[in-house]
Amino acid sequence: MKLHGLKIFYFIFILAFFSCETKRQFTSKPSKSVANPDSDLLEVNGVAYHVDDTSSIIFVEIINENLIYKRPDTTAAFYAELRVSYKLLPEQGSRKIIDSSSSYLFDRANEKVEIKSLATIFKTKAKIGNNYYLEIQVFDLNKKVKYTKGLNIYKQNNYSEQNFLVRAKDQVSFTNRFLENEIVTIEIKNTNISKITIDCFFKNFPPAAPPFSVKAPDELKYMPDSFFILPLSTKEFTLRMPKHGFYHVRTNNQSNEGLTLFTYDKTFPGVSNVDEMINCTRYIMNKAEFEEYKSAENKKEAIDKFWVIIGGSNERAKELLKRYYGRVKEANKYYSGYTQGWKSDRGMIFIVFGPPNNIYKSTSNEIWIYGLESNPNALRYVFYKTRNPFSDNDYILERSQFFKDPWYLAVDTWRQGHVYLNKDR
Repeated sequence: MKLHGLKIFYFIFILAFFSCETKRQFTSKPSKSVANPDSDLLEVNGVAYHVDDTSSIIFVEIINENLIYKRPDTTAAFYAELRVSYKLLPEQGSRKIIDSSSSYLFDRANEKVEIKSLATIFKTKAKIGNNYYLEIQVFDLNKKVKYTKGLNIYKQNNYSEQNFLVRAKDQVSFTNRFLENEIVTIEIKNTNISKITIDCFFKNFPPAAPPFSVKAPDELKYMPDSFFILPLSTKEFTLRMPKHGFYHVRTNNQSNEGLTLFTYDKTFPGVSNVDEMINCTRYIMNKAEFEEYKSAENKKEAIDKFWVIIGGSNERAKELLKRYYGRVKEANKYYSGYTQGWKSDRGMIFIVFGPPNNIYKSTSNEIWIYGLESNPNALRYVFYKTRNPFSDNDYILERSQFFKDPWYLAVDTWRQGHVYLNKDR
């Protein structure tokens, strides 16, 4: 009897063991890009399109690169599950909710998860005559992590960029950056418009000055290099992108508000060529070095030599290259406006110092904190938002001589062959 009871015990134990195994959650995710190991954020993009005076359509794109895919057992497919919601507010930080909604997104994948975009659409009650703030929340139900994306809604008139819907290759475009000669289709709901003015800008903007520089940034003036006019007989028209620079599309000659379309290299947001590779390394080069590499007969050989010299070895140089230009790529992705993100004030600080410990955002500024806020030596960079007709992503740093020593410390760290990583100050 004891032996029989022992057999039953083992049978139940083995059955329970395999039952637990079949309920095990297997996880997978896309192969993470090695371009920037500093970031583990989910990329969420949003586009607003005002379809009439009382409502707007919100297109939401989610890049699945940092999503978690799960399957209940080895017989099932991997899947990602998301809850996407929005709240329409009169302004950022307001507790008054004008409109809200949510939906679920599911994505199935094979053993290897391919990087791609997931999309959903909302229709929200935004009335003309006001500006709003749209808060988009994406909750990864497998990872149990929530991501937030803010989107300014400009609906005071019928002239802003959100009165245009841009498509490329028959898909709604979540970017306003395109390749040379690429054809874009632009839709306008306002049927009373008979002609479109396209202003052309081809200026090459310089990189940001150091954070302690007393030189005031160049004033951005609305002075197109040329323009042309398109008659409009339907609600759609097409444009072929120029070789470089950007187009600014206007429907009202009395206003500079409109849609801006930029031409970028196919490698964007990565570094496009060896000239740009040298240019964006200016932040950690002295003036003599920069002039030498810019005029070198073999520029690729020159910039490679620069990284080997400061790295001390080929292997160390490769690591520095990957991390520095990875930050350049992230700066281009998140801080580009009327010029590449690496040239902006936020891009400059991000490239040299890396991601801050905390970021505080308001309608008028961003405050980046490096170090513990309770530490009097913590760095606080304040970027003030500026309004211009070309970009909603333009911020200017409040410069100070106080930033001189931290800047040279960070640059010296790079030049001694180490990636500058922010530590508690």
